[in-house]
Amino acid sequence: KKINDIKEGVDMQYHHAFPRILLFTLIGLALLLSAGCQQFGSQTPTGSKVSTFIGGQEGITFGFAEEQPPGTVLDGGEEEFFITLMMKNEGEHTVPIGGIVASLSGIVQSSFSITSMDAKSSFELYERSREGDVIIPGGEDLLEFGSASFQASLPGSTSFTLRADVCYAYQTLAVSKLCLKKDVLKKEVGQVCEMNNPTVGVENSGAPLHVGDVRQSTVGSSKVRVSFQVSNLGQGQVYRPNTFSTSCVGMENEKEQLDVRVYSPDKNFNIECSQLNNKDSGAIKLVGNKKDI
Repeated sequence: KKINDIKEGVDMQYHHAFPRILLFTLIGLALLLSAGCQQFGSQTPTGSKVSTFIGGQEGITFGFAEEQPPGTVLDGGEEEFFITLMMKNEGEHTVPIGGIVASLSGIVQSSFSITSMDAKSSFELYERSREGDVIIPGGEDLLEFGSASFQASLPGSTSFTLRADVCYAYQTLAVSKLCLKKDVLKKEVGQVCEMNNPTVGVENSGAPLHVGDVRQSTVGSSKVRVSFQVSNLGQGQVYRPNTFSTSCVGMENEKEQLDVRVYSPDKNFNIECSQLNNKDSGAIKLVGNKKDI
């Protein structure tokens, strides 16, 4: 999920001095999201006083760890430094071990004597959760690229822009309560819900992808049509699951695609969707960050 509002670092001016220094300007953070299943069910009554989810529109947030890299380093291999990203889970899906892949750009790997420009998480990043009225923050951890040092000797101070792209697997759960009965066309006195409803309530777990605009209508004595919209409310790009395994670059042909699953927790009726090949799950492609299903 590619962040468009690039977070800019501080661009400071330095005088030339001996020994020569390299200036790091950390201005290019990009976030790539490999979307997990966007799920839609019927577990929570509309208007319930207790929210099903904490909510929110963020997944993983990140930035360069303090002084990793530092603002200035020496050339000629005289100073070793580290490049590290701080990760924080602001949403409601736990990212498993290996579920985060990051890639660096803006510097030449051999010039900075860095082992790899890619790093993969060796930790779980736990979701935000709730215990009673207390919100438990999501997990935080460090993604390390290891040590580096600039090997060449420069005639004067030089500035570099260091960029990190991060890909991570994530999932949204959306729940909604539908109105169902044996004969959907039969009108009853004092019926508990309305079969034709253009504004069915829906709740979403904390994540950049959301389900909204849920509607239901009758299409026969034994069928109900349910429509909803999947939207990318974050500031990044969405890719199909498992698109990025070792590096977080390229794969433009998988952009704006994600997997959707529609289901009933009780499994007491059949679900068919023409856009999912008449099944209850499949891949869709967003157009303008949204898709009606």
